[in-house]
Amino acid sequence: MTWIAPLSDRVQPQDMPPSSLTGVQNSSPPIHLVGLRGETLSFQVVIRSSQDVSNIHVDFSVNHDSPTASCITTHRFLEYYEHFTASDVKYGPIHPHDIPDPLIPFHDPYTPGRVIVSRIHVGPDFNQPVWLDITYSKNCLPGKYDGRMIVRSGEQIFRSTPVEFEILKPVLPDTAPISRWMELYVSRFYHGSGVTNDDEFRLMYQRAFVLAHNYGFSTNDSGGVHPTIQWDWKTGTPYSVDWTYYDKVYGPMLSGKLTGKHPNAWSLPIGTYSLGVGLWGGFTILGTNPSPIQNWKGVPDIATQNLAKLIVQHWKEKGWPIDKTFAYIFDEPIHKLYYYADTYKLIAKEADSLHKGSPKIRVMITDVPYITYKNQVGHDKLIMVGKVNIWAGAAEQFIPSRMQERQKQGDQVWFYQAGGPPFIGQNDLYSLGPGFRMWFWTAWKYRVNGVFYWADTFWNDARKDMNPFTNQGLGDGTIMYPGEQLHYIGFPDIKGLIPSVRMAQWRRGYEDYRYFTMLTQLGKKRDADQYVNHLVLHALDDGGYLPYWRSPLWQKPGDWSHDPQEWHKTRITMARLIAHLSENQP
Repeated sequence: MTWIAPLSDRVQPQDMPPSSLTGVQNSSPPIHLVGLRGETLSFQVVIRSSQDVSNIHVDFSVNHDSPTASCITTHRFLEYYEHFTASDVKYGPIHPHDIPDPLIPFHDPYTPGRVIVSRIHVGPDFNQPVWLDITYSKNCLPGKYDGRMIVRSGEQIFRSTPVEFEILKPVLPDTAPISRWMELYVSRFYHGSGVTNDDEFRLMYQRAFVLAHNYGFSTNDSGGVHPTIQWDWKTGTPYSVDWTYYDKVYGPMLSGKLTGKHPNAWSLPIGTYSLGVGLWGGFTILGTNPSPIQNWKGVPDIATQNLAKLIVQHWKEKGWPIDKTFAYIFDEPIHKLYYYADTYKLIAKEADSLHKGSPKIRVMITDVPYITYKNQVGHDKLIMVGKVNIWAGAAEQFIPSRMQERQKQGDQVWFYQAGGPPFIGQNDLYSLGPGFRMWFWTAWKYRVNGVFYWADTFWNDARKDMNPFTNQGLGDGTIMYPGEQLHYIGFPDIKGLIPSVRMAQWRRGYEDYRYFTMLTQLGKKRDADQYVNHLVLHALDDGGYLPYWRSPLWQKPGDWSHDPQEWHKTRITMARLIAHLSENQP
């Protein structure tokens, strides 16, 4: 038994197919793939058997007689089920779960011709989804073309399905005006990637960067790799600066050499918490004798100004765009208030110092510029207003009307994952339904400048009993998986990273966002808004509830569509409207 499932459907092992989607033995209705040039279309074929079958193959081909066959590329992935134990809702009963997430490529993406998945095993009364990506290149000729998908075991054919590729004339733009970034945890990445020397580390890092780019986001660490600077801590001036290693690691990424484009967002080599949290020019907020806030004046201030100057000057010399970068100086500063009451004052002073060094430095913190519960007193956030450039608020604390006030003053506003439903689509292994995809619809709905996920490689370890494939908990902070650890689940290792269903959700969301941009450029912004508002009724803390758990949606699955077919059909409707409108363009 086989059936076709759309991208936003997270098929669990025991799910039964909808009767309308089940393929008839040896034959089934056509798969119709409608998309723009430059777009990747994804779907799943789910295989289920009443008995154990271990030699299943999924073949997917384009008719080679077609004049456009070479411009349609296909990639197949085996979906691997991650096992974890958790409740279905907050504070609910604990029980086991199996959710598909890692996408194991049938062929090694870094070694042509090397097979990773040679055959598929399906246990009795157990689902095994196979993920398919079909990309229409920009140079495809518009039109309809055919192909075929066959599911077989040896000579026995379980499903033979015609595929119709419908390539619409418009070209999906490469970019859209929204920042997209995830942090790569360099120490965990180094350990989990199985690297043994620096050349391997740089190779693996660059492959991670390219993979992230292909799925619609930029990734780098926040200060883990940085220039070597020797400071005179009596004056706060540098007496030697060496960018050699930083440029060796990051130069190919920042220059666009690897991807053909500069990264859309980049965390500058100013480590989170490096300015004054550890020890910076004699200033620290740690230990039993933290520095009084007035001690920032002098060496710490001067050194921070000089650091900003060094960074901006180096970017200028290299020809890298500084306007896409940010200084991620503090993460969730509210937690530091428990032991350093002047945390917000320190952030304001650090931001002032960086801006005095260069106004081109954009300061980002993961916080919002207002209190988030009514009894929050004594820590005035307003002192940071006018200093912070990018307010990256947790989804549960992001009140769109309040954040838009800062946008009017020239600040940017981002959101990240904290909270999950009902504020934003789930980001961990619980991300059933649209998940990351709806983040971009939410960003469009509330005019958000950027989205970011706190980590993409927060791997537990590289041991057999503690690795991202077999023991990663809920998978929070892990959406790229280490190819060097595939042997733990019975597949040949890959010298590079592999993607996940959640990454594909993110990519689809970003492609949807570019649809909205195209519709706007074609004079149909109202239509774009209507599509978004139809599927996403409410998200973030758009009711302005303080505290956020006062929301009437609290502990509910989220006030947006959870029907995968509805997301799928809406995308097709938008694609056809874009094609129709483009026909009438000069």
